[in-house]
Order: sequence, then structure tokens, then C-alpha cells
Amino acid sequence: MATIPTADSMLAEIQSETLNTLLTSVRWEVSPPGSTQIHALDAQFFSSMQHHQMTHSSLNGGDLIEVQGPPASGKTHFLYHLIVTSILPSTVLGIHLSSWDKAAVIFDTDGTFSLLRLRELLLSRLGSLLRAASQTDNASISLGDITKTAMARVHVFRPTSSVQLAASLLNLPSYHAEHLPGDVIGIVAVDSVSSFYWPDRFTVEQMNSGDAKGRNSSSNPLHHFLTSLQKIRASHGPVVVLTNWGLNPLTKLTRDSAPTMLYKQHLNPFPNLAPPYPTEERDANSHRSNTSLWNPSLTHHITLPFVPMTPFIPDASIQEVQEQEMNYRKEIVDRGEVAGIVRTSGCARTGRFTFRVCCDEVVVDSEA
Repeated sequence: MATIPTADSMLAEIQSETLNTLLTSVRWEVSPPGSTQIHALDAQFFSSMQHHQMTHSSLNGGDLIEVQGPPASGKTHFLYHLIVTSILPSTVLGIHLSSWDKAAVIFDTDGTFSLLRLRELLLSRLGSLLRAASQTDNASISLGDITKTAMARVHVFRPTSSVQLAASLLNLPSYHAEHLPGDVIGIVAVDSVSSFYWPDRFTVEQMNSGDAKGRNSSSNPLHHFLTSLQKIRASHGPVVVLTNWGLNPLTKLTRDSAPTMLYKQHLNPFPNLAPPYPTEERDANSHRSNTSLWNPSLTHHITLPFVPMTPFIPDASIQEVQEQEMNYRKEIVDRGEVAGIVRTSGCARTGRFTFRVCCDEVVVDSEA
């Protein structure tokens, strides 16, 4: 005879959430963040099976995006572009800029995020948009005020450990309420999520070599970070962007390698993309996997390129090696183009996009 469930057991199966989380979900469903303004990238995001019905926004509130690549591959400049898109007003002097008019919170764990560089790129983007609309005269009058207002939406924190990063994320709702109550947080970015990889790895190895009683997932520094990250996603619904090192390529890199390579994930635990094709097990556990506090799924994964170096001339002198390296680096800088690969959770399609890093602007393929 089947056991009749009790009232307590039925109530225990009901999913609960705070009123703030519910209101955030409704707000982002009705008014999603916006688009990246990179046409090919937005096209990939629009193709996602998880995408909402809004045609003007390629992103959903709470999207989790990993940007992975080796040093100097363009990760931070890609982040600059997204931040400028977030903090610029949606309209200026009656001109529609397709920006978000929202705040951006950056956790600069590498210590390399430059507000001066961000302001330079913002001024360049704003000037280009206004010139394109033939509003040069009016723009010169209000450009400084517009820039000042936009930069006031940028909030940078510089934690020095994974524990500090997790604590800062946990405190973000209080900071938001006190310091920017009139702004919606459009982007939360961590640049880079790998900054504390080596000390965290040492900590985990020390724990694993000790008493087995202390070995549990909650002792891993990444556990605290992911738990805090998931809570801010649920409560405020920002687009979350995590830049990450590309340490271990999936295939051996050579001069003849493809311009863009994929990398293994060196962080553990860390969010992954959901497989492209549904399975019974995945469908049965989809709700639980999406709401896990410390192991959320990535929404999108972006890989930026490894740029292979030309092999040095055999028996070359130090001076010849230096000259060869200088010439090759100059060629890369002059070209300035970055080609990325984007994959979306639950989607078998792989997209590609490009952008160019110039001395005073980031140029994107904004049109088809």
C-alpha cells in the first residue's frame, strides 16, 4: 500500500524564494539588460534556447559569462566594451545609443583594471556615436557631463584573496542600497577569477593532506566565491562576467595552430556549460542544477585567441631574437584584431565574432 504523503513532506517540496528575488526576476523578464553591441556575438546569444522573447536584448538578467584566454588576448578590453555599454545612457540629445544606463561593479583581482583607460574608451565611443548622428556641436557642450555621470556608475573593488572576494560579493546588496540606491546593477565583473588560483590550490592541497574530517566542499575557497556569486545573481540579476586564464590548451599549440584555441578548465569547482542535447537525467535535474548555490551553470563561454610566436632562427644571437620578437609583436599590435569563439549552454551551435583594440577605442562589428 502506497504511503500517503504528509502535509509537512508536501510543503518541504515547494520551492521558496524571497520577495526581492521574485521582484528581480519579474524586472529582468519585463526589462532585460540589453545587447553587447557586437553583432555576431548578439546573434549567438539570440539563438539560445533559453532566451527570452525581447528582441532588443540578447542578454538575460543573471546571465553568467566566462571569458577565457591567455595573457594579452583582449579579455580586459572586451570587458571595457561591455562596461561602457552598461554605463552609458540609453539616449543622449534624443539619440538612441542602445546602451543600458545601468551601474557596473568590478572586482579587480589582478590590479590591472584602469579607470583612465575606461574613460578614454567611453569618450571615444560617445564621440563616435554623436558624430555619426551629426550632433557634434551639441555633443561638445555636454560631453563632459555625460562622461562624468556615466563614470559615476562604475564601482571598483580590489580584494586580495578568494575569501575577501566572496565577502565583498555578500556585502554587495548592502553597498548597493547605501551608495547607489537609484541605480540598477547591470554588470558584475571579476577580472580575473584565476588571480588567487595558486594560493587557493595550495590551501586545498594542505587540507587534503591533513585529517579527512576537514575534507569537504565548503572548505574550498572557490566554494565561498561561487555561493556568494549565485546569491547576488538571484537577488539582483546582473549580467556576471568572469575573465579567466587560459592555462591548459586542449591541443598542443604550434605556429600552424588555428587562431583561436579552446582551453581546459583549471579551476575546481567551477561552472560549466550545459550539454547541447537534453537527456532524461539532465531534464529531471534541470531545476536543481540551475539553482545550485555553489555550482551554477555557465550561460555563455567565450574563448579569446592564443597568438603563436614565429619560431626563432636557429643559433640566433640575443640581439637577433630581440629584433625578431619586436617585429612580430609590432605586427600583432598593428593588426589589433581579436577573433573569439562563443559557446552557449544547451546549444550545439558555436559562434565567432571579432573586435579590434585600437589606441583610443575598441572597434566592434556592430552591423551585419
